[in-house]
Amino acid sequence: MSKNVFLLLSVCFFFLTKLYPQISVPGTPESFKITTKSYSNIPIKILDAIDTGKLLKDDFDNGISNRYGILQQMNLNIRSEGIKTLIPDKGYIWRCQIQSPFTFSIGIQFSKFHLPAGATLFIYNNDHSQLYGAFTDLNNNSENQLAIAEFKGNNVTIEYFEPLNPDFQVELIIGSVSQAYRDIQAIMLTLVGINCPPGANWQVLKHAVCRMTFHDNIYEYFCSGSFVNNVRGDGTPYFLSANHCLSSGSLASTLVLYFNYESGSCNSADSTTNQTMSGSSLMATNSYSDFTLLKLKQNPPLSYYPYYAGWDASGRTSSNGTCIHHPGGSLKSIAIDNNPPTNLDYSINWDKGGVSFPNSHWVTEFDIGAVEEGSSGAPLFDDHKRIMGQLHGGDSTYNYFGKFSVSWKHSLLANAQLAYWLDPDNTNTLSIDGYNFKSKPISNFKAELTTVCTDAPVHFTDLSSYLPEKWKWSFSPATVNYVDGTDSSSQSPVVAFLNEGSYSVTLIVTNTNGADTLMRENYIAINNIINVRLSGLTDGTSICGYEFNNIPFSATGAYNYNFTIGDTDRISEEINSNVILLSLKTGALKSGSFESSVKVTGTQGSCIGSDSLRFKVVVPINDDIANAINLNFGENGPFSNQCATVELNEPHPDAIGCLSPKSWCVDTADTAKILHNTIWFTFTGPVNNMVTIATKGFDTRICVYDANNYQYIISGNKNLYTILDANDDRSSTDVTSIINNLKVEAGKKYWLQLDGNNGAFDTCYIDFYSNNVEAFPNPSKGVFNLVVSYQKELPAIISIYSVLGQRLFTKKVDVSNSSNQFSFDLSNYTPGVYFIGVLIDNREQRKKILIVK
Repeated sequence: MSKNVFLLLSVCFFFLTKLYPQISVPGTPESFKITTKSYSNIPIKILDAIDTGKLLKDDFDNGISNRYGILQQMNLNIRSEGIKTLIPDKGYIWRCQIQSPFTFSIGIQFSKFHLPAGATLFIYNNDHSQLYGAFTDLNNNSENQLAIAEFKGNNVTIEYFEPLNPDFQVELIIGSVSQAYRDIQAIMLTLVGINCPPGANWQVLKHAVCRMTFHDNIYEYFCSGSFVNNVRGDGTPYFLSANHCLSSGSLASTLVLYFNYESGSCNSADSTTNQTMSGSSLMATNSYSDFTLLKLKQNPPLSYYPYYAGWDASGRTSSNGTCIHHPGGSLKSIAIDNNPPTNLDYSINWDKGGVSFPNSHWVTEFDIGAVEEGSSGAPLFDDHKRIMGQLHGGDSTYNYFGKFSVSWKHSLLANAQLAYWLDPDNTNTLSIDGYNFKSKPISNFKAELTTVCTDAPVHFTDLSSYLPEKWKWSFSPATVNYVDGTDSSSQSPVVAFLNEGSYSVTLIVTNTNGADTLMRENYIAINNIINVRLSGLTDGTSICGYEFNNIPFSATGAYNYNFTIGDTDRISEEINSNVILLSLKTGALKSGSFESSVKVTGTQGSCIGSDSLRFKVVVPINDDIANAINLNFGENGPFSNQCATVELNEPHPDAIGCLSPKSWCVDTADTAKILHNTIWFTFTGPVNNMVTIATKGFDTRICVYDANNYQYIISGNKNLYTILDANDDRSSTDVTSIINNLKVEAGKKYWLQLDGNNGAFDTCYIDFYSNNVEAFPNPSKGVFNLVVSYQKELPAIISIYSVLGQRLFTKKVDVSNSSNQFSFDLSNYTPGVYFIGVLIDNREQRKKILIVK
């Protein structure tokens, strides 16, 4: 079954510029410290009027539930258009004001932002009840841009202070301003705030969840999301939300995150929006389970109390489910399902288009609280307080969360899965807890090599979680030297082991919250034999030639590597340290299948080791029509269409039915796909103007073309060629193909196309008959080849006659598909005209031959 539900977000995406974090430092605007008569002279920029009713109606008509603002382009230079005031002995301030009588809040995007040292920027309202800043040169970035979070109310003053004799000329231009036409706090009246009693047990973990806003240079939008931990526990600022919220890199760059945007108590109105960051990069996204993973440009400051939530990618069913979210882009709320979230075993047809497939989502029915527009992307936590999914959408009763376990590795592509980013060392970890700045570190490490030559340096990498500040390494036995300027307190030391044998390694890591110790016994083996290994294709494997492009082979076990390729005429190489990429050279697809190998020799100190892998590159010579193989009378083959491809403009007969004339079967897997893996042949029409073509082997289908040349057949112009006949199934029980008694023109060239039905590939034979006798060369100096083309396996009597009909020679032979060509030496006969006669199946056919000097 399937179910229609609505998305909690629908939005069109456009190209956007990058924006960067808007972390501010404490401070007070200079104008607050002095008495100035110029305040009333501050220039005011009044924004264009917006038609709130029309915008809301447009949202409703188009099912856009999370749009809340509209942008106006400004290009406002603060220094040239603001009022300038001297601050004695300090510098100057420039101020200008932006007003909109029609908005609930104002958002500012600086298209140029590059401040000199000592300069400050503040944003505040008329009664100074709201203040953003100071923004300083710490906010400078390579893109010279900055986005400012939504400013509640209908007026803002921008104040820029510049000290005397600045290092350089400031760049400070407001590119656009957004006006909010929705009051995104009104929805809180019906929901449960995070600081209400149901949220009591979530006061640490709530810090993982943020409100997010973004824009497409025309409109502003909101959603929810959460910071997620990674297996390394290194504080990488990964942020998880929904694919239908945000799925492009350009849109991700406009992201603004609001930290701790919540009521101070249960549903009080004392929230603030002054803890924000802006700008992110898109790491991965996938519509199958509706997830998007972003990475912020900087780590959140500790003053924001950031929390990196744990997760469970195992697919385990939880005893309950909890969602922390920002409904309608408003204050942080909580919704709780006291029952286990259930697996959605049917498809979802979303009202705005798209389908979610069975077993890709969790379903909840909240007992406490509810979710709304703007809650999309919010995490669903399990009974261990780990993320098990993110909100996709819902209806009046049920809520659907894309499964974290499906997002983990449903796609093999790094940019469409979570595992590549959250488990970068491929440890196969499927669940971890969250952490914050109060967590003590967890010790972990790895060695570049664990089987090492004596005195060869070994690089150790610290993989400890939760931001350790000190490291202490030790080895047993202690016969080691630290090299490359490292020592026992280095985070990632380089160590040489002096004696053969096994060494145990211990690492103690410490931060202000505590310490942790990890010891790996007999972790390093020291001897004079190193284990060099080559990985890539499995030894002896076959790979299609068209797929043989940048195939990686990786070497391990040494420090330096030398690669040798078995067939440099057809294979090109690109070497990068311990990895070699192999590709088929241009033109090699025409040379047929071949075997090759790659060998690596590795050195580590004074030790040497090697390894090699063999592989076969499968290339059908006659994949393209230009390389079609000529058919001889009788049995031809074997041929294989494995790894064959479809050429540009390659034609085909209609797919009407398996047994229909001049037709092929309709594919069951893809009705729109006719050709799969074709190979080509040619033949010449015999003198009796009749041929029969039959295949033996697997599920084949064939088609015969008549054209002046092969270029006409693949020209894309159907008027330049003719399909003479085609067949898919020989009968209802025989899936091989046959074209019986096809009329052709003697001496003319024709093309035969062979394909595998439904993508089938294997080895086959082609029987080619004319039910006739052919002699060649003719004339000849005496040696003639005789081809008896006949479908049946029968005995035959071959005779030589004079021009007067006198029988001069007789020989009995057995004719079959594999034995249908016979040679005769008549060089001792007098030059002149003779006849060769073949008596087979009670019928004799004679051919005139001419013996010359």
